Amino acid sequence: MNAPFILVVCLANLFCLAPLSVYLLYLAVLARRPRPTVVSGPWDFAALAAGLSGFVLFGGGLFLHLAQSNFRYWVRGNLEAFRGAWGSEKTTWLLLSLCYGLAVALVVALTLAARRLSFSVYNVSVPEFEAAIGDVLEQLNRPVERRGNAWSGPTGPLFQVDHFDGGRAVTLRWLSDDRPLFLDVERLTREAVRSAGADENPAGPWLMAFAGGTASWAAGSLGLLVVYFFSLR
Repeated sequence: MNAPFILVVCLANLFCLAPLSVYLLYLAVLARRPRPTVVSGPWDFAALAAGLSGFVLFGGGLFLHLAQSNFRYWVRGNLEAFRGAWGSEKTTWLLLSLCYGLAVALVVALTLAARRLSFSVYNVSVPEFEAAIGDVLEQLNRPVERRGNAWSGPTGPLFQVDHFDGGRAVTLRWLSDDRPLFLDVERLTREAVRSAGADENPAGPWLMAFAGGTASWAAGSLGLLVVYFFSLR
């Protein structure tokens, strides 16, 4: 196995796994808190996007460059041929990278806009969340009717509740056009969970273990990169 190929693998591990390990650690901290935590929809997605940013940016960019036939020179270790290919096709590579980056930015922006009327609650069971949201709607004097995961009011659907039982996480997606009501529901839900306790989350130790594993793998790749670059001196 040649050095340039190992270099690509180490860079991929570092750029992909380092952000992922931080995101997994963030989830582990939320899962181990003594009370539920409310996270707004945009921030929740932003954390997910940051955690997967290495796979999306580095992995996607690498795939685009692999589509260029001359990239095989680098993988095979022929650096001189790779430099020549870069000089002759630099504009094409830059345009591909720019288009890919713009596409990713557009998807992220649209998703952030779509998640504005939503929030997630971590470290809470579904019955606990439903009881809390029921109390909130009662405080707001809003009668509701449940049909599966959908909650409706007199004027139509209000919101939908999605849950991940294994991770004790619940997401509320607002369906109504009544934005002020959503803001009131989110605010009162935050206040309601502040005084609520939380049972032990079985996902917490697993998330912490995965965070440690990915961080160790990224650190090992960084160490190999340092050794490689020092060996060039």
